[in-house]
Amino acid sequence: MEHGLLTEAQQKDTELIQLLLDKIVKKKGFENICANVEGYETPAKIRRSKDSEEYFIPDCTGEVNGRKSYFELGMKSLDERELVTKWRLLASLATHKHGKLYLAVPRGHMAFTTRILADYPIQAEVVKL
Repeated sequence: MEHGLLTEAQQKDTELIQLLLDKIVKKKGFENICANVEGYETPAKIRRSKDSEEYFIPDCTGEVNGRKSYFELGMKSLDERELVTKWRLLASLATHKHGKLYLAVPRGHMAFTTRILADYPIQAEVVKL
């Protein structure tokens, strides 16, 4: 697992990413899957801004019918501002590529995720893990 902004801070569990892949990404028929977990090609790093050395790494990406979608684990984070920045960036990239941002929410994180989506203009489809 490669570490970008938030990846290390949130302590993302490789088992949760694998569950995301099995229950959502593969089930929905996505191809060209990249995931930030062993056994898959790591998704492309997304720079925070032109002048920044900091970057985000999506948990997973996939394509269906030429439309690229991004998949993230919707988990509580101490750095809410960074999380919102990442989700907004991924949502806009997904829209630009005619795809979607999917937020896969593990048990115990739904209230946090729905609050963030209610407070900020982020286009995302929430899926329970």
